[in-house]
Amino acid sequence: MARLPRLPDLLTTANLGCGTASILLAAQGQLTAACWLVFAGALFDLFDGLAARALGGGSALGVQLDSLADLVTFGVAPAFALFVSATAVAGIHGTPLLPPGPTTSWPVGAAALVLVIASCWRLAKFNLDTRQTSGFLGLPTPSNGLFWVALVLGANGTAVHPGPGHDALIGAARTMLGNPYAVLATALVLAALMLSELPLPSLKFKHKGWKGNGTILLLIGIGAVLVLLYGTLAVPLLVIIYLLSPLWGGILHHRGSGNTEKMKH
Repeated sequence: MARLPRLPDLLTTANLGCGTASILLAAQGQLTAACWLVFAGALFDLFDGLAARALGGGSALGVQLDSLADLVTFGVAPAFALFVSATAVAGIHGTPLLPPGPTTSWPVGAAALVLVIASCWRLAKFNLDTRQTSGFLGLPTPSNGLFWVALVLGANGTAVHPGPGHDALIGAARTMLGNPYAVLATALVLAALMLSELPLPSLKFKHKGWKGNGTILLLIGIGAVLVLLYGTLAVPLLVIIYLLSPLWGGILHHRGSGNTEKMKH
């Protein structure tokens, strides 16, 4: 017997709708709205997980729906926005970043293809990997998708706050998007990280208090400060800091363990 959709499933469907609408708008050259819809999809993706946990856990159907929606919203939509922006078929404000042509198109097209394929493999592996219940192995697909749409917005100065060095950050984003080979190289690196075994924290609190949640709390705090300083350009910076979290998170955990041992003695 067919059952009525649960709230988490409806929220996941809203995520899928955002990703689909993003692709349609990007095809019309409306990249600002297309990129913001990926951020909206991320909110629905967050809420469907919260709703599933509040209702006692997700369903097998919900797991499959979530991965399919994430592939569209954080795989296909950002890759399409990147391709449209970097090849200057249309710019966010109608200002091309690059003169269109076959020389600039193929590396960016290859980058978009790599990102979609890596996202698909990443999501398929995640559904079968029982080790990723309290953390991640490899860069999560939503983080990768938000990196690219934030880069497109930031390169065009959209919702960028005047933090220290913000002009240099905008210039760096424009330089990267203006070099199709840099786009391809970055896509290959992020694709490899998505499919890697790099241990990364999830934003799920294990319990109340600092112990065991220090890395997550620091990421949230750093993220809030960066957003206040740089707006959309905070997202690529935060993804880089997140990727480095095994290094500084390990140092933090080691120091915390050392302090605990000293207190015992």
